[in-house]
Order: sequence, then C-alpha cells, then structure tokens
Amino acid sequence: MPLLTDAPAAARPLLAPGESLQEVAPADLGSEAADVWRAFVGSAPAYVAGGGAVAARGRLVLLRDDAPRSQYGLMNEVLAAGGSLPDGLACLALTGSRFQGQRGRAWTALRGNLHLSVHLSLDLDAAEHQVGLTVLPAVATARAIEAASGGRVRPGTKWVNDLTLGGRKVAGVLTASQLHGGRLRHLVVGIGVNVAHAPELPPAPRVARPGSLADADAAFAGDDAWARLLPPLLTELERGRARLTAGGGAALLAEYRARATFLGRAATIWPVDESAESAGADVRPLARGVVRALRDDLSLELEGVDAPVRHGRLTLDDPS
Repeated sequence: MPLLTDAPAAARPLLAPGESLQEVAPADLGSEAADVWRAFVGSAPAYVAGGGAVAARGRLVLLRDDAPRSQYGLMNEVLAAGGSLPDGLACLALTGSRFQGQRGRAWTALRGNLHLSVHLSLDLDAAEHQVGLTVLPAVATARAIEAASGGRVRPGTKWVNDLTLGGRKVAGVLTASQLHGGRLRHLVVGIGVNVAHAPELPPAPRVARPGSLADADAAFAGDDAWARLLPPLLTELERGRARLTAGGGAALLAEYRARATFLGRAATIWPVDESAESAGADVRPLARGVVRALRDDLSLELEGVDAPVRHGRLTLDDPS
C-alpha cells in the first residue's frame, strides 16, 4: 500500500485509472505503514491506495493536506533518536506551517507548490560520497522539471542548493545525512519547488526574488500542478542514488556544473550569519570576483581571490 493520505480528494491525481482510496484505521495498516502514519499524522483514519504513478519498489508515499510542522525536520528527529524509516519514504504536504529552508529561514508553503521530504537508505563511504550527496537533490529536481515539462523548462543551479529560472529562485533543497562508523547510512532530502505560485515576499538584500515554474510554462499552473512533478522527481531521486552508488558522485557533480548559472559571472559572496544584518549592521562581503571554477569539493575559485571560497551566500552582480 504505497500511498497513504488524509486528503483523499487532493490525492486523486496520483491514482491509476480506475483506482480508488479506501478508508482504513491506523491499526489495520501494515506495521511499517502504521508506524509512519502514527509518527507523522497521529490517530486519524488513513486513506489508502496503490499509488498509481508514484508506486515503485514498495515505496511508501504519505500525502498530508496541512502539515503542522516540517516533515523534513521530523524525519531527521526520528533518525537522530535511533528510530527507523522505510527506504524511499516520501512525505508530501500540500501546505503547512513551521517549514524551513536553508539556515533555518522560513519557507512559505502555498497550495499548488511542492513540499517534499524523502528518506533514502545508504551504505556509502562518507569521505568519497559527501559531495555527490550534496548535489544529488538539486540535479534530480532539475531533471524532473525538464521531464515534467517535456524539456520546455530548464532550470539552472545556483551555488549551492537553489534552482533558478531567469534569475528568480524556483526551488531550494536541503540534505541531512546520518553516519555510522564512517559510513553514510541515511539521507534525508527536503525539496521545495514553487510550481504554480511564487510567494509574495518583501524585498530582501542578497536574496533572489522568487519565481515559479508556471511563469515559464502554463502547464504548471493550477493547484494540482504539484502532482505533475512528483512522479518524475521520485524517479530521479532513485536514479541519482544509483548513479552515486555506481560512480561516486562524479557524474552528478559534472551535471551540476553543466547547469551552473554562476560560472563565468561576476559574483559577490556574503556572510551567512543574518543576525548582524537584521540588527541593521553594515555587512561586508567575504569575496568578490568572476567565478572561474567550481572545484571538486564545491568550493569556488574567484578571479583575484587567492583562496577558494567554501562558505557564504552568492549573489550575481549581473543578475539579468
């Protein structure tokens, strides 16, 4: 039973032709599904279906109408406490509260957009595969957007974890890994994509303006547009894991580079600590120059800057 939901009407775009949802008490779910439902939803009845387009290799997909907290954060808490999650578990929220992006910044969850968290089980050497794990969700999301649009929409990567279209941010990704004995055992991926709507946010310095996929392709307009993107995205995450396991991440890094919007562009790198900025202090850049290269460790080489830049927030000085 790969699809569980508390929003049966919203889940219909994911069903196969002729497939229907059945109401089931949590106690009547299989043990693994019951554990997930109780952890992420509680005691409310579940609606269950085979999953249609999202069913693959026993993957469990949980769709919530309104998540009261970040599913990405809850996944990490379960693992940090020594609990277990099914391999491939995908948790999706149509809307919700207390969602977060990079560095704890609030992420606005609008209906029609995609808010996805996925757990992948691994057994990889940490030192060899960390870079590949970092770029995997951005590459997978870009590939899925291209597939869902028939190649009409081709987002680029912005250092390190954003996707952009026409200079506007359309997606952001988060990754967290769990290590045991120097081996990567678990990866939790958080992906937010502005599919149908760009959130209305106040202008902020050094933050790219938001955009949406619907701005580039009308096929992504509508409050069920997220369902168009979900199946290829889950497929690309699985493919990304297979590519990482087989090749150590070199192919993923090469594709990330090929999509980079910042290479060869004049850029400024700013501190990531926003406390001084919010207090009204003068924030000085860490580095400035044309980005000449993205190194294998994801650091940047800037023209006129002696040391590679490993941390910071990148803005383009020519954002057009």
